[in-house]
Amino acid sequence: MNRMSTVVESSTASTSATRRKLRLPRFGLFCCSLVLAMLAEYCAYLNEGGGNVRRALHVIALTVFFMVMTLVFEHFISWLGRDSKQTESSQSHPSILSRLLRRIAPDFTGDRHQALKAAGVMAVCWLPYYLLALPGEIWYDTVQQVLQWKGLPNAITSGAWSDHHPVLDTLIFGVFYQLGAWIGQPSVSVALYTTCIAAVAIAVFVYTVRYLAKSGVSRKAYLGAFLFFCVFPFIPIFSMAMVKDAVFLPVFMLFSAQCMEVARTKGACLKNRRTLALFIMLAFLVSLTKKTGVYSVVLACILLVFIVAGNRARMKLMGTAVASGLVIFVLLPVVLFPACHIIPGGKQEMIAIPLQQSALLLREHGDELSKTDKDILTGMLEPNAAENYEWWAVDKVKGTHWTQQRECLLGPFLQAWAKNATKYPQTYAKAYFMLEQGWIALPNSIVNENLQSNYLYTRTASGKNTGEAGLPQSRHTKLYDGIDQFVIWLGNQFFMQPWLSRAFWVTWLPFMQLYETVRRLRAKELSWTYAAWLVPMLVSLPFMWISGGSVTYEGLRYLMPMLGVAPIGCALLTVQQQPSHADR
Repeated sequence: MNRMSTVVESSTASTSATRRKLRLPRFGLFCCSLVLAMLAEYCAYLNEGGGNVRRALHVIALTVFFMVMTLVFEHFISWLGRDSKQTESSQSHPSILSRLLRRIAPDFTGDRHQALKAAGVMAVCWLPYYLLALPGEIWYDTVQQVLQWKGLPNAITSGAWSDHHPVLDTLIFGVFYQLGAWIGQPSVSVALYTTCIAAVAIAVFVYTVRYLAKSGVSRKAYLGAFLFFCVFPFIPIFSMAMVKDAVFLPVFMLFSAQCMEVARTKGACLKNRRTLALFIMLAFLVSLTKKTGVYSVVLACILLVFIVAGNRARMKLMGTAVASGLVIFVLLPVVLFPACHIIPGGKQEMIAIPLQQSALLLREHGDELSKTDKDILTGMLEPNAAENYEWWAVDKVKGTHWTQQRECLLGPFLQAWAKNATKYPQTYAKAYFMLEQGWIALPNSIVNENLQSNYLYTRTASGKNTGEAGLPQSRHTKLYDGIDQFVIWLGNQFFMQPWLSRAFWVTWLPFMQLYETVRRLRAKELSWTYAAWLVPMLVSLPFMWISGGSVTYEGLRYLMPMLGVAPIGCALLTVQQQPSHADR
């Protein structure tokens, strides 16, 4: 009897100790919430102005808001982590709704027939967007790529191919365009592209959910991920668009799943030659379908090095990173581009933020600069950059061409930019936070129409080159505008504004996921092998904060990787501690 009481007391003490570990002080949450609040309010100050007392009150209110939102997120994760089977077993008779959902919901741990069922359900959910999109949603950048395919003058070149946009994406769009040209019906080829990319996206999302289901996350978590991929409007609309980001997303999701498997198995899966070959191939595709993709691959491999066990696994990861870099920085520009007469992409994309800050510096303090600095900045920027400066985009400042003059001025420009950063820090901060405020501040269309949380976009960018490229234009522009206006109105409502804002998906939700992951790691409620599932989010986030726009329509498609991995960050928090992976 005494022995039993001792065992009970020890288990009770262990449980209470675990709870004490989980109930960590909230000082860290307060500090992080305060920083988020100050950033959001600083952006509001830049837009509206206002007194210090008013701003201080707003900071306090936003700090409380972020803390409450994080605590609500914790309760949501706790609910998500409860095993639905245990919940149903505690009830004598399952509800009619539970039985209905059990019949409708696919079994993601089942065979291929269940996978096809899941794909069919998602396809039905996407069907309205697909029908509205026909023949397809064509973006301005895609029009320029098709013009390059045809050898016609465009916004970037006089007809030659350019690596300003990924060449592989140009090749894909060009092939589909050519199919339409051969049959004399460009609408058919665009519709074929829309069908193919939608099918690929659905297959990848279903694969991702099946991976989550087979990796130990709760049933509610992977069903919630499936529901999110099915019904959140942004997912189908941008997944079937004729734009480079739609090509990148499925590849990035597959690469993310491979990174998760590498972390979960601590690199053991890389012993399989097929798995290693698949990992390397996906790393190459991620690098080839987005300009920043190679940096995401390198960062992911470096982070995974600290998770895997054994030097061989680490060498394979670093070898993948090095190989990806060699393909992008050596093989393409040194071998392929000269052989195929492809113009390399300019370096202005990498220094977009300094260019934007320099344009505002010339606009506000041009008379205070030395003649040398002024000449350097003027020579580096586009003509009349100070007059054409737009706080919401860098296009009119950086341009699309990288000239020999810019190449010669690059070093002096960076020196002048760094030197003036110490003299005019407020100007630099203003230029940066005005540009990236979509990732930080609440949307406010009353202040500026760009600061709105709309997620829809007219299916065809009716640019001046669309007809010249031979691409079809939408006949339902008024309908799309009506849907846009409805979503804008919905996003401006008090209770809907935070959840439809871009800041929620880029900054607030990743912060909450990271904060909760750290708490569970410290409380030993989560292993590092599952915490590493945040790697896809961590390698995407930095490039959001240095993007060339956050409040424009282009900023919406920049969100795609963050939306794709958002359910993963929630699902990993529902995994129960498994000593076999975490401690052995």
